[in-house]
Amino acid sequence: MPDFHDARRETIRYHDELYANASLGDEGTWLARPHPLIHEAIALVADDRPVVAYDLGAGIGRHVVPLLERLPDGSQVHAIDLLDSAVERLRALTPASGSRTLHVQRADLADVTFEQPADLIFAFSAVEHLPGTAAIGGLFARIRSALAPGGVVALGIVADRYEVDAQGERRPALLESALSTQDVDTLVADAFPDLQTVSHGTRPALVEEQRDGETYTLGSTLVTWIGRQSGAQTRSALRPAPLRAAPRSPSPSPRDRGGA
Repeated sequence: MPDFHDARRETIRYHDELYANASLGDEGTWLARPHPLIHEAIALVADDRPVVAYDLGAGIGRHVVPLLERLPDGSQVHAIDLLDSAVERLRALTPASGSRTLHVQRADLADVTFEQPADLIFAFSAVEHLPGTAAIGGLFARIRSALAPGGVVALGIVADRYEVDAQGERRPALLESALSTQDVDTLVADAFPDLQTVSHGTRPALVEEQRDGETYTLGSTLVTWIGRQSGAQTRSALRPAPLRAAPRSPSPSPRDRGGA
């Protein structure tokens, strides 16, 4: 099993290199567009009042931008990431027209706390970078405690990761938490037993990667889950007109880490 510290160094190296060479909207990268999960989550948040939303592992703002564009005026968006390279880019984002406010925080998700009760907590390809199931369970417990009445939790977690080298040999992937799909389902069920499951899906992916001059294949399964406190009003209940369709997204990549 890969060492946690080696895996964390690789995570930082990969993201720092990407953020130095790519920007939001760049085709051919996972920064090209938001994942549809963020649009599904926003559609579940009431739009008749200001709300508080958190993006955990926000990267350079891939999912922060839709929050700033689509949440009601007066809303507060908290964008949290571990990397200085991400935080610097997040602070350069400008909220959409209106009175939405963006708060940027540098923090490790293993230690993060929530300053305000949250109407939406979103974490995409970030949870698997914590040091094991105990740390993930602790984060989930804090998420549950921070959730406001009627609040929504939306998670995209990369599981079942493995690498195949040029000779066809399979090996563990260099990632902080080696989660299986079953691990993810168990952690979610244990942490959020009182939340109504709105959606739950899995999607496998394969992608060619390079590290230290070696080309290898990286495989994984993206597990998505949205939970909501029962009885909460949704946007569809508040406004009968349908939402405009969310932008299409390419197939998720095993490198689709943490909403940049």
